[in-house]
Amino acid sequence: MCLLAGIGGALAVGCHSNNNQLSGYGVGWVTVANGTGPYANGNQFLSYVVNLDAVVLNDSVGNQYTAIATVEPVDLVKLSNIAELWGSATIPADTYVSATITLDYTEAAVWLLINGVPTQATVAFPNGVTPTTVAITVLFDPNDPLVVTDSYATSNAQRLALDFDLAASNLITSTTSGTTTVTTVTASPYVRFANVAADTRNIRIRGPLVNSNLSVGTYSIYERPFYDEANSIGTLSIFNNDATIYTINGTTYVGAPGLEQLSETSTGVTTTMAYTRFEVTPSTNNSQGQPSGTAGIFNSLYVVAGGSLETFYTENITGEVAARVGNTLTLKNATLAGATVSLPEGYFEYVPPAPTVLAQVTVGPSTIVTAEGNSSLTNLDYNSIAVGQKISAIGTYTSPSSTNIVIDAVSPTTGSTAGQVRLLPTQLFGTLNGATAGALTLDLTTIDDLPVDLFDFTGNGATTPIATAFNVSTPGQNFSSTPTGTPLWIDGAATAFGTAPPDFTAYYNLQNAPTPSQVVSPVNLEADVPASLQVLWSGTATAPGTTTPFTQLTAQGIQINSSSVTSAFIQVGPERIPLSSLTTALTVVPNNVANCVVVTNLPAGQGQQPCRPLYSYGPVTIPATTTTSAYNEILENNSFATFATNLNAQISATTPVIQFAANGYYNSSTQTFTATNIDVVLVLPTT
Repeated sequence: MCLLAGIGGALAVGCHSNNNQLSGYGVGWVTVANGTGPYANGNQFLSYVVNLDAVVLNDSVGNQYTAIATVEPVDLVKLSNIAELWGSATIPADTYVSATITLDYTEAAVWLLINGVPTQATVAFPNGVTPTTVAITVLFDPNDPLVVTDSYATSNAQRLALDFDLAASNLITSTTSGTTTVTTVTASPYVRFANVAADTRNIRIRGPLVNSNLSVGTYSIYERPFYDEANSIGTLSIFNNDATIYTINGTTYVGAPGLEQLSETSTGVTTTMAYTRFEVTPSTNNSQGQPSGTAGIFNSLYVVAGGSLETFYTENITGEVAARVGNTLTLKNATLAGATVSLPEGYFEYVPPAPTVLAQVTVGPSTIVTAEGNSSLTNLDYNSIAVGQKISAIGTYTSPSSTNIVIDAVSPTTGSTAGQVRLLPTQLFGTLNGATAGALTLDLTTIDDLPVDLFDFTGNGATTPIATAFNVSTPGQNFSSTPTGTPLWIDGAATAFGTAPPDFTAYYNLQNAPTPSQVVSPVNLEADVPASLQVLWSGTATAPGTTTPFTQLTAQGIQINSSSVTSAFIQVGPERIPLSSLTTALTVVPNNVANCVVVTNLPAGQGQQPCRPLYSYGPVTIPATTTTSAYNEILENNSFATFATNLNAQISATTPVIQFAANGYYNSSTQTFTATNIDVVLVLPTT
């Protein structure tokens, strides 16, 4: 297998052996994700913007190497379901035992949904430290350090997964004085960094087109993550397959015709965004799931390019359509970006739902409408956009007032493309009222994690859809034998404006690729979707946390000591299940799949995406005496048994536990939580 990738800014345009001379370097692709979703101990984040500063690798004798040092502002809430490729790093051949990750909270912007109201939080550090940069050191499992070997060209490139634990990183408090309530997020960031990811989520890769190779089936880009249009953080090639969906300048293609169309666009100007899977050939995996001899490659599920893709150079907005009056769409939970817009984050700005700011998009007959990652939704136009649909709109930015912003997607006066709207995958959550073959009704609770009360469905049909009896089309599926009251998560799209019922049509969302226990279906039951377990022990001011967090901590599993918890929830999407409501004690068990390789929907022989459970613990106390705060070390283990032994030895009166955060799958019938990763937050005395 041949890998096309870039080293040090130079593009490798084919497979070569570099005259059989070892380079002295290997290649690592650093991805960033928020591992726990938008929830933290009963609270919901709407936006969490910080700067990613740098990743430094440390070997056993004290040598350090800066893998990435390109500062990027990022909204971590937007990385709850996907990972983003930060950049490509050329790394000296060595064995690295730890990594130091630096985050910058100087201009952090955090919003939460408090009692249904979008609320901006005050960001603080523990011990009264002014929010600033924080350097977190993560120790790799001693039995599985990061080994970077000499390579011929890029034959040993591998993924390095940076995972931010939003739940374990924050304590949320509210204080009220008179009629004023102040919400404070006390941040002690907790991250994991591993040479094999703990999950199989898709990876988004952005950047301008460099070239394409139709015979090999690839296209190459300069990698520019998030909304960055100034830096190029490495170059790499993305592989096409027969099922790859391309949306290019308003037209959808599948497979090779899409790659051919992309090859005819302007290099250096055409910006692309690919949702991919990092895959390795099974025969070349080592025992840890790492590529051996042949590097992993990025196989594309779908690609958006050209005028169909929002970029920093266009004026654009992404959010959920909460109301439509005529041809004016009102968005909630929106993100605004644009070259001519003054934005606090530089590249983008989170726009909180009204009443704080009114975000609108105007559409019309000339608006080009496409569906991201879906080739079955055809003949789309401006009337295809209904309330409840998540969209991304490109047009001209205006601000009629200080509390109103508008994107004109009809006849924009800036940029080189017509106004465009992309229908994005949208997720409903609710409980089942009843079902027949191909249809069901839902007592709808949230749309993309937003309370349904924020949506006005007037105009979606001849009669206004009712949230408590929301009609969903489920082509080819029959849920009539599913008990009423069952929680359901449904991926798909809102029915065209004015045509309901049905109010929504289910289709499989390529952004949420299947994991070992998921069914390949747009309708998921509670046990089929990822869940998180989040437990907090506040303790007291003089004795924070607890020294007895567990009634069981063995190689067989963990049981939480609920007698002293401040809060303890199982979070499955927007559903919050208190541990106190369970009639049987919950047991947390490890994911015993040693190397949780998942076969994708790609043709046979194109590779598999490895993942591996990861368990960690560590202190998050920020010293009060330093300008740039440095943590003690977070320790990682790939073995659950070793993790349990080490954690048992670590917990003491001077190192109590304050938080426990696990990701995995919850089975309500057996009261087990199968963990793909666990993070345990310890508290040390202030230094």
